[in-house]
Amino acid sequence: MIFTAYFFSATSVFITTFFSFSFYFTPHSYAVPFESQKIMITGPSQLAVESGVQTFKNGGNIVDAAVSTALVLAVTSPYFAALGGGGFALVHIDSQSEVLDFREHAPAKTHPQYYIQAASPKASRLGGKAIGVPGIPYGLWELHRKYGKLKWHKLFNSALKYSKKGFRVSGEWYKHTSKNIEKMSPASKKHLLISQAALPKPGQIQTQKALFKALKLFRKKGPKAFYEGRVAEDLVSSISAAGGEMSLEDLKNYRPKWRKPLYENFAGYKLMLMPPPSSGGLVIGAALNLTQRLQLKKTEARSLNEYHLLAEIMKQSFSKRHLLGDPAFHINPISEFTSDDSRKKFLKKISSTKAFIVPSSMPIPQESPETTHFSVMDSKGNALAMTLTLNGNYGSKVISKKYGIALNNQMDDFTTRPGQPNMFGLIQGKGNEVQAGKRPLSSMSPTLVLKNNKAVMSLGAPGGPRIINGVFQVLYRTLVQDLNMDEAIQQPRIHHQYLPNVLFYEKNKFTPETLNSLMKKGHKLKEIHGVAIVNGIRLNKKEFLEGAFDHRGEGYVSGY
Repeated sequence: MIFTAYFFSATSVFITTFFSFSFYFTPHSYAVPFESQKIMITGPSQLAVESGVQTFKNGGNIVDAAVSTALVLAVTSPYFAALGGGGFALVHIDSQSEVLDFREHAPAKTHPQYYIQAASPKASRLGGKAIGVPGIPYGLWELHRKYGKLKWHKLFNSALKYSKKGFRVSGEWYKHTSKNIEKMSPASKKHLLISQAALPKPGQIQTQKALFKALKLFRKKGPKAFYEGRVAEDLVSSISAAGGEMSLEDLKNYRPKWRKPLYENFAGYKLMLMPPPSSGGLVIGAALNLTQRLQLKKTEARSLNEYHLLAEIMKQSFSKRHLLGDPAFHINPISEFTSDDSRKKFLKKISSTKAFIVPSSMPIPQESPETTHFSVMDSKGNALAMTLTLNGNYGSKVISKKYGIALNNQMDDFTTRPGQPNMFGLIQGKGNEVQAGKRPLSSMSPTLVLKNNKAVMSLGAPGGPRIINGVFQVLYRTLVQDLNMDEAIQQPRIHHQYLPNVLFYEKNKFTPETLNSLMKKGHKLKEIHGVAIVNGIRLNKKEFLEGAFDHRGEGYVSGY
């Protein structure tokens, strides 16, 4: 039986065709946000978001909903949310706030000279040597262990259904997969093809039957099913075949870490931000503080002067990022970002009339939308922001032979070759050098905003270092300029990361007059397709949950 259902919301119109076991949708975003009262989730996939909402309807809480959402993303979006990746989660539940770090860490056989000695200069990006010990499975388990409400096995229904019976692939799935599949081995490719030579095209059905078996084991045995036994053996043998040196002990010894969040008071709110090994929280906190010191709110929104000052704020806030690293291995100079003296020094370098000249140059980084983010909020002031990643799309381009798990290339986020930029054009410091058991520095920036100890906003984004400036600009547009969530997310954005000394601007969103005037102020400009893909929810003045997804990528928002 086939029938068509029409979903109308303030944000989107979805025309969805249901089959006996799968469906596909096309999102269309408008400048009016979706509203609901009890629960809201916004993320990159309809199937994943609706799974989370249904889990909440079945008696779960925001953590149960988040785990269910992430499990479906591992099936439908393996290019950036497979079980072979890592991530961060900020959670505020029952007035408690915590950060869960389930970032990948370096295998035991790695060391500071590991990639300098490697035969290939791309060893940290492609193949077995690029793979860090995955964190997503243990992270989801640990998040649920501490804060979940439903039984663990009840969170897997949708993920198991879509992996076994299939789902209709989207345009994004086809784009990312077709772009990366030629870099994969035949053993990896087989998990993505519907015949010996063909990828499913948008609207066609993709199954993940090998992954289905791994998910069943994960449901039954928890993290032991992934980090020990048959799945672990599959991962180690697949990584070894691709030239890597991860061991069974590396997997067995992995644990996520609970951390204390960073906080920044801003515009009458308390922002809950990611601490190291993310650089996002410290850079965002410094940037928002500089907007206050410069009284940016008095500058006309989206004017030449506003974009100039935003660029200078980003530039200075990023300038100390290279000093950061994993706090278990490195003493982070937090005061370089947070102290009044440091922020005054940033301020002195910002002129309203001309761009600060960065005293160095380097190659322009590639564009890339890898990583994903979703947000969850309920009517009781509980919220969760989770960012997941494989680093590059399909990470290392290695998919495990037996269980079909796509594996990250997170090792490229370390300082693999001192003084040389990574795939995102970032120069990394000594505090981020490769060491066994260490977690690489990240730009992932899941963020919560609190008021009277209740969450009033949850947001985050994919996009490499552009995540930081994407989240920063949406926070500024909502908390200072009082735009609704959809308006704030869809606004034109810019990006500056100090090095290279280039101001990136979004294609087709700025007038020639604005761009010419920015060049006259001394900015070197580079056109790009997008600055991050922000998904967010807030509690609006009507006391409704208000959410939107970014038109820069596929997305969906739902709730009731």
